[in-house]
Amino acid sequence: MSPFKFLKILGVISILSLGIWYFFIKNYDYKITFKTPQSKGVIYNYILGWNNWETSKNSVVGTYGKEPFLKLSQELHVSDSIIDIDWEIVKVSDSVTKVTAYVTDKNNSLIQKLKVPFVNTAFVNRMVSTVKKIQKELKELGDAHRVGTVEISKIPEQYCACIGLESTLSEKANKMIEMNADILIYLEENNIDIIGSPLLQVDKWDELHNTIAFNFCFPVAFNQNYKESEAVKFKMIEEKPALKTIFNGNYRISDCAWFSIIDYAEKNAIEIERLPVEVFLNDPHSGGNELEWKAEIYIPIKNN
Repeated sequence: MSPFKFLKILGVISILSLGIWYFFIKNYDYKITFKTPQSKGVIYNYILGWNNWETSKNSVVGTYGKEPFLKLSQELHVSDSIIDIDWEIVKVSDSVTKVTAYVTDKNNSLIQKLKVPFVNTAFVNRMVSTVKKIQKELKELGDAHRVGTVEISKIPEQYCACIGLESTLSEKANKMIEMNADILIYLEENNIDIIGSPLLQVDKWDELHNTIAFNFCFPVAFNQNYKESEAVKFKMIEEKPALKTIFNGNYRISDCAWFSIIDYAEKNAIEIERLPVEVFLNDPHSGGNELEWKAEIYIPIKNN
């Protein structure tokens, strides 16, 4: 066989193989990628909460697959179209996370694969616009808060009056606001002085369902004779080694700092108990520049 004929056959085989892969093996129609300084968990939770921020009546998304902070599989209904989106979130450096959206037009996948290499279809334009919107709003979220350097520290020991609460991650601040008056009235009626900043202590974090059980607490002087109510209980927050950072911003999004600590722990092979403690150093009712609000964020280090 002549070299020319061999190369010709090889070229045909390569084209056929590429065609088989493109039309029958590749499980998406189009891929969109962007990079952001946000941590994996912030990106994951933002995309997971799509229906909370996407106000269009013609657009609704359902999530049918999750791998917390790494992957999401969603089905987007837009007008008469059904679009599958598989999200992949990968930390590529200390300050950069890569987000990839693999999108498929469920009803017209073959047509899209035929058109995509040659023309910008309405499907592609719509998805590029959607992903750009997510990228833009992640930037705005990043501009609305700051997270400091992560360091090894200790959760300070504190004796506290606490109310046990449960909520989704995004609703934790609302739950605390809702119960704030109850615990303050109880302390005032029982002549118990607050001696430190209010705090949140997570008892359980269901990452798959994005819910937490937590204590909302005010530090008080230790006294075994305090009378507990049906809602208010007393407990000792124990001193523990922990990773710590400083969060500046609205306390509604203070969990952004949790994910910075988690990323740091993963990079440095530090085993942690994903039960954050937040100490709120400002009174949100005082208003002011939210970037001047400050909270200490701790996640305990496992005691091996």
